Amino acid sequence: MKLSVDWLNEFTPLSQIPFEKVLEKINTSICEIDDVEEFKIHLSSVITVKIKSLEKHPNAEKLSTTIATDGSKDYQIVTAATNVKVGDIVPLALPGTKLDGKEILDSELRGVRSQGMYCSEKELGLALESSGVLIFPADTSLGISVRKLYLWEDTILTIDNKSITHRPDLWNHFGFARELASQLQLPLNDFPFQTNTKWESGNEGLVVEKSDNAHAYYVSSIQNVNIAPSNTKIKSRLEKCGIRSINNVVDVSNYLLLELGQPTHFFDREKLKSTTFSVVKSKDGDKFPLLDDTTPKLQKDLLLIQNGKDPVALAGAMGGKESAVTDSTKNIVIESAVFKREDVRYTIRKTNIRTESAVRYEKGLDSYTCLPVIKRAVQLLKENGNPNIKVYEPQGFNQTESKSVTIQTNLSFLRHKLGKNISQTEVTEILNRLGFKVTNKDEELSVLVPRFRQNYDVTIPEDLVEEIGRTIGYASIKTEALSMAVETPIRNPLRELERRVKNFLALEVGFNEVYNYSFASPTDSKLESKEESSSLKIANEMPDEHSLLRNSLFPGLIKQAKLNQDRFESVNLFELGRTYHKEGKGTELAEERRWMSILSLSKNKPNDLSAVELEFLQVRETISELFQYLNLPKYEWAKTNRNYFHPNAGLVLSYDGIEIAELGILHTRYADEYDLKRRAILSKINMEKLVEVWEKQGRNSHFVPPSNFPQGQLDLSLLMNEKDTTESFVTLVRGMQIPELESVFVQTIFQGETVGEGKKSVTYRFRLMSYDKTFTQDRFKELSDSLVETAKANGYNLR
Repeated sequence: MKLSVDWLNEFTPLSQIPFEKVLEKINTSICEIDDVEEFKIHLSSVITVKIKSLEKHPNAEKLSTTIATDGSKDYQIVTAATNVKVGDIVPLALPGTKLDGKEILDSELRGVRSQGMYCSEKELGLALESSGVLIFPADTSLGISVRKLYLWEDTILTIDNKSITHRPDLWNHFGFARELASQLQLPLNDFPFQTNTKWESGNEGLVVEKSDNAHAYYVSSIQNVNIAPSNTKIKSRLEKCGIRSINNVVDVSNYLLLELGQPTHFFDREKLKSTTFSVVKSKDGDKFPLLDDTTPKLQKDLLLIQNGKDPVALAGAMGGKESAVTDSTKNIVIESAVFKREDVRYTIRKTNIRTESAVRYEKGLDSYTCLPVIKRAVQLLKENGNPNIKVYEPQGFNQTESKSVTIQTNLSFLRHKLGKNISQTEVTEILNRLGFKVTNKDEELSVLVPRFRQNYDVTIPEDLVEEIGRTIGYASIKTEALSMAVETPIRNPLRELERRVKNFLALEVGFNEVYNYSFASPTDSKLESKEESSSLKIANEMPDEHSLLRNSLFPGLIKQAKLNQDRFESVNLFELGRTYHKEGKGTELAEERRWMSILSLSKNKPNDLSAVELEFLQVRETISELFQYLNLPKYEWAKTNRNYFHPNAGLVLSYDGIEIAELGILHTRYADEYDLKRRAILSKINMEKLVEVWEKQGRNSHFVPPSNFPQGQLDLSLLMNEKDTTESFVTLVRGMQIPELESVFVQTIFQGETVGEGKKSVTYRFRLMSYDKTFTQDRFKELSDSLVETAKANGYNLR
């Protein structure tokens, strides 16, 4: 939001205070300032001059040499303009002026000195296009800057909108000046709400139907308007606040918005088909043309202004084009209303129309300004080229006219919350300055909130604490250490486990953590098909790709991998997050689950299955190491089938019979759907199940004293069918109960012409450890022979 300091000075004498102090008070007690800018400061050196003489340039056919005066000094100017003549008053940019990024110089043009440049409307920023030098009226004063002529000598404050979302009373110049006057203890001119207006008798036939759809709604008939450009003051102030001037009627509505924060709207009386106005809710499919030249198809329950049976405005957001004020308008109807902020927010969300009026309505305005604003509008219309208008008595209703908010509190509460021993006199004085009315009884306070602060803003005693605190300045409150007992925090096993798992993946094995939104598309929800029916649709309107709460972390990881697959050779990601599942529970709350999901992109070509299988084994080993890291060594891997994993490439990890994790290669069907060019190895760990096991088993000691004897190892290569699982032989070996067997795992898998089509060679490594004697060659042979016999007995061929 932009504020004009010159405009603020009209309501309270800020010029009496050093400007730096004003800015400091705004930043420390009211809101944040994003920018402070002198408006069009570059035009300070563009002055008004009168052309005294004009002659052809001696050395250039298309140029002219002129002498211009500012009333006290003459300037020689060479110009190519053809629309100027002796006696014209024009703008002259003196040397040093910068226009459109170019600096005006005192230079020679074809041998003749030129002490500046005459300016067009485009060069001054008054028009997008212009055909010649701007010529001022004959009574224009000479020697003054264009900034002064157009009332542009002003400082503009850009306020951070987010810092005043709770303060609708500050979204205008008078409200902001009122706040500054109270904070800086300056006098305030209340004239905008004290304008006296004489109404013509009668209502000119206008009727307003009372409705619960608005807090207040008034209309008034105005006759004999004359559409013309606005005066310099109004045009200048609108421009300084970023609003384009249209005409002397529409500009008044925009001016009121910036001055008082109360939106108004003008209808062309001749274009209205009825004299009855009502505030109604739209039906699904309603439509009518709006001022922005669109005709949107409206959803149901949007707030409309209806004239008879015809909609003429989208209440609080935008007027209709068919009843808009044009150059031929003679009679108008002014509308002043306050709508429920919830209804305006609903309209903004459903139509994506966010106007200056809607921005103010959605904050929650109070209805007490509706009638005074009409009086102020009449005054402005008269000042802005319509002195002979006739204004008839306003018609309408105010449903919240008697509303008031009184807060009961006491001095000890305020002192305790502030952390400062503030006196009752100081509290009363501060609140009175801010517009509150305070009644004291001993230390008890009864505080009547002013009308402009009672809607959603100041409603509870804590709000009064904030008002006092920001006024005295938070810096004046002494900083003290908290006085509290130091207690052992309650242990959270899940958080503790999550930190350990994240540390292992990020610091021990070099995976990268990612964060994804909890929203998902219908396509994402179908990845884990068994969870599809449990998807929760988000009630608020959302794009299709964000319309559901996610039931799997895999789609988010896959999308991250897709974005990085061409940028990095190694893509190893993990995410700790929640998923949401309805599970057909009707109106019951959804279930929330916590997962650690892992994705590793293959570095090899998708059709190089041997290499991909080795990478799959490496990820399996990483997860196994994670369980070792968590002091959970008794895990078991088993084959599984998941629709999103490639056939024969899916495993589950169980501990004490509880399935905790799964691992697999993403099915090519889904890889193609997400446009993945490389194989993706996916895994997820159920953190809630893992923490149960970790609490029971992870603190147990699994330490085995090291043996005094050296470790031995055996390798055995078996020839298998391509689709046979490698885990089957491991299970057979473990069933042999070999006392020295410490571990067994797949060392390598080889496929090629030497092993035959449809076959693979699997090399198992057996780690052996004895605790009572050194291995002998006989014992090695005995173990090797028993392993070979077991393999042959179960149909495996040696390689």
